[in-house]
Amino acid sequence: MLTQVNVEDEIHKLKDQLEQMAAKHNFNFQHPDVISLSQKLDKLITLVMRNKWHGR
Repeated sequence: MLTQVNVEDEIHKLKDQLEQMAAKHNFNFQHPDVISLSQKLDKLITLVMRNKWHGR
């Protein structure tokens, strides 16, 4: 089961991975690997924000 703490830890990991992936691809933000990580990060951030807005 995902908890808010787990999700927030995962967000921090994905941020680090995204930074490394972007650097690996010369900051080409259109590279498919960069986009994929960015989308995963977006989904988790959205999940946290929705839960905070709904008081969960």
